[in-house]
Amino acid sequence: MKTTDRQIAANRRNAARSTGPVTESGKAIASHNALKHGLLAQEILVDAGEGAESREEFDAVLLDLKDQFDPQGPLEEMLVEKMAVAYWRLRRAHRYEVGLIRRNLRKAIDKYYEPDSFGGCGTKSTDDQIDAQVSEAQELRQAWQDDRNQFTKMRKTGKDLQEIYEWQDNWASLYEKAAETVEEVSDESPASMRESLHKAGWTDNAIWQCHIDLCTEQMEVQARTIRELHKQKEDNQLALQVQKKIGCIPDAYDLDRLLKYEGSIERQFYKAIDQLERLQRLRAGDHVPAPVNIDLAVDAKNPG
Repeated sequence: MKTTDRQIAANRRNAARSTGPVTESGKAIASHNALKHGLLAQEILVDAGEGAESREEFDAVLLDLKDQFDPQGPLEEMLVEKMAVAYWRLRRAHRYEVGLIRRNLRKAIDKYYEPDSFGGCGTKSTDDQIDAQVSEAQELRQAWQDDRNQFTKMRKTGKDLQEIYEWQDNWASLYEKAAETVEEVSDESPASMRESLHKAGWTDNAIWQCHIDLCTEQMEVQARTIRELHKQKEDNQLALQVQKKIGCIPDAYDLDRLLKYEGSIERQFYKAIDQLERLQRLRAGDHVPAPVNIDLAVDAKNPG
């Protein structure tokens, strides 16, 4: 006998002695291959497009239920499949609830920031908008601080006010502060303002000091603005936390619809368990009394 003939004969003997997979993973694969689906199980899955579901996950649920209840015959198989289908639909109901909550939270956040009914006067700034305003105020505060440092240094070294004539905003702020004691000037140039201030009894040294004091005041204004913006951001976060907590429960209509749907599925699930248990007890030879059906009729007009 040739070597290849001996190998073929050995393979045949080994195949005859084979009893199938022995490992747990092998058994799981084998049972999965043998799984058959009834009509309910075949039609339950969304198998394509948005929200596609996993056949493998559903088969795992169905296999677990079959292992637990060991159905015998087509009727018991159908009841186990009804249980698996009901469980799968309950999973969808839970995903639907999550979707409702996410929608509520998104709507709550959008509503919080949307303009009010009085032309948008109460519109709230978002965190990004507040951060941009804080950054702008910080830049302004730094600019005023740089001006104050520079003015202080120039004053100490005896610089003439003419060297800061290009600081138009500073002179405008100075004129607004001294408006009550200064006569109206022909124009808003720093030279004209300086002349008017001299006529009102101001010295150059007093003008320098006023410029420095104005810088300090503007720094305080920007610092106060920054604090208010941070407070506004904190208030927004607290208000949104409240909105998120409230939004964690669906609205009354959606909640009622969801609870009815879940209740209907749970009744089907437990009814399938009861029917399966009854069939299995009958098959085992137990005495099982006939089910009792109670029909309640309520007459609100004549309760007696």
